[in-house]
Amino acid sequence: MSERVLMYDFPGSICCQMVRVTLAEKGVAYDKQTIDISQKREQFDAWYTALNPKAVVPTLAIGDEIIIDTLNIVPAIDARFDGPSLTPADPETAQAMRDWMRDVMAPHYGVMLYSRFLDENRQSATIIGRGDELRKLRAERPEAAALLDKRIAGNERLQRILADEAEVRKHLDGVATMLDRLEQALGETQFVVSDSWTLADGFWTAALARFEKHGLDAWSDGSMPRVAAYYARLQARPSWAAAGIDNGK
Repeated sequence: MSERVLMYDFPGSICCQMVRVTLAEKGVAYDKQTIDISQKREQFDAWYTALNPKAVVPTLAIGDEIIIDTLNIVPAIDARFDGPSLTPADPETAQAMRDWMRDVMAPHYGVMLYSRFLDENRQSATIIGRGDELRKLRAERPEAAALLDKRIAGNERLQRILADEAEVRKHLDGVATMLDRLEQALGETQFVVSDSWTLADGFWTAALARFEKHGLDAWSDGSMPRVAAYYARLQARPSWAAAGIDNGK
């Protein structure tokens, strides 16, 4: 395919890492444009929301076609480009792959991070400050008010979760349960649904790195030897470095 491939990217985004590792495994040459979603809040700029109405990263442009949502982008990469197929031919195995992809996307990764840095009142200064920034931005950018209202509401919801110790524990227990399921799934295959790397393994590459970064690497104490071996295999692949996977190391 000769069309230009452009990824609107933010290096630390877990979803961007999922897309970058898939592009690397598929062998797709592409350009990147960084969208600063942290300091400049460029995801709310009018030109970007015209591309991605959800105001999130990543966004993938293939020629003039714009694809948004990681669960759409990753299968499109596999379907649209030459290179090794990253989707199992067997329909049941392919469905298992898609199920894992949705499951890996489900946890609230913000809870994992910010629950580690709460004050004595179970508040995160970072999240409170972010809410203040979003409200200020809303006043400055009335054209993005609807989007910013959703983000403000999401920020407030995260604050309520963090303030509730039982609710935080429920989220973290969900991660532990998912890792237990992964340990069992790896009993017969080298990768999560087969002996070949699939799109689900790209999702797990970024997720396990994020778990490790947030101190949720339950496999590191030897209790999950299959997950530990699997994670080592993922790290050894050239795509790990090519995609800039961030595990905090």
